Amino acid sequence: MANRGYIFEAVWAAAVAARFHKRIGNIENINIRNPQAFQKSAAYRIQLGILPAISNKDTQDMLIQLWNSGKKLRKQTQNDVNFKSIVKDYLIVEIGVPTAVDQFISRMVRTGNFSEINDFIRASTAAANISTQLQSRVKAVAFNGFVDTISVVADGLVDQRTVKADVTVMIQSTDPKTRVPAFPVSCKVPGGEQFAQISGLEFDKFVSLFNNLGLRIPENIKIEWENSVNQFINEGIFEKRYATKDAIKLTKAPTKTKAAAAKVYSAMASQMRNNFPTQAFANFVYQGFTSGVDTEVVKLFDKTVKGNKVIIGAKTITADNQFKQLLSEQTYTVTNSGSTIKIHANGITGHIMQFRYRWENPSSEAGGVKTYRMYARHYLEAGPGIFKIDPRSQEIRPR
Repeated sequence: MANRGYIFEAVWAAAVAARFHKRIGNIENINIRNPQAFQKSAAYRIQLGILPAISNKDTQDMLIQLWNSGKKLRKQTQNDVNFKSIVKDYLIVEIGVPTAVDQFISRMVRTGNFSEINDFIRASTAAANISTQLQSRVKAVAFNGFVDTISVVADGLVDQRTVKADVTVMIQSTDPKTRVPAFPVSCKVPGGEQFAQISGLEFDKFVSLFNNLGLRIPENIKIEWENSVNQFINEGIFEKRYATKDAIKLTKAPTKTKAAAAKVYSAMASQMRNNFPTQAFANFVYQGFTSGVDTEVVKLFDKTVKGNKVIIGAKTITADNQFKQLLSEQTYTVTNSGSTIKIHANGITGHIMQFRYRWENPSSEAGGVKTYRMYARHYLEAGPGIFKIDPRSQEIRPR
């Protein structure tokens, strides 16, 4: 299967578009036998603020329309639920995905067989129907009786270091009273717990990481790191390319560097246990999720069925100032093992977040020859407890 993260972005965009499009039908095309009863039903729906749920087929059909339009779809929604005048909104949907994902979905659109991503469609449809944050925006334009323009843009090809949203909804209304905030969503798949990273083998990457929390690495830890690693830096081992991963292991650089990193992480975990930087941590997590722009996080979760991973639902986080405030009000404990630090909030099951140092050997190919190099990353990864901090967070499962 092509990259699952990009697949989810495309399917989620289709589900969001379907949610904005579907109301109670195109009025001019409906044969209303009892107009009075129909108006009464509409008035009751307006009073309760109820819209019909979208179906898996609605999401699939929207995905087909998107691909058939070259991933740039322009269409009108169904009628507003306010029937004082027959009003439709304008829906604009644009998607950008890598070539492999484009070809993967194009094949399904061509054959009509979406079995490979049915679980993505089911979970996205359920989330689009139930997401509180999305529903408030959908209702704002579906019930106002004015012409609105709804833009849904999914472009996972942008630089995630500066823009965290994968799918963004923007709304403009001809109603001066309708002011709908943007709805940026960060789409996460199972295994995609990472929400920030710092890359590089140099010691200043450790400094940059922990400076975000207002922490300082003790001088003796820095000296110990340098004594362990400077030999490899001076010999240029980190800059070299290697024919095999085994050749990298023979340098002993991976073993010694990871051991040195574990000592830095252990020292910083001890420092956090003695005086946890609560507000700095809350700010850091918020910034990692949002890059400073309030963002909804929608994360799929799965289970193993007959040896295969199957998406069975989604969880949400509304990463805004309220979320940051709730993070700052927690009492935290810290555990560590090797080069991993886990942050736990008292009374909440599952860690909130973890710092993880990972050694990698990325490859590249030139002239038909594949080579490897040494690289390291500091990953910041959300834990299961992060979805229990805020009562607004939702766990959504398809029915």
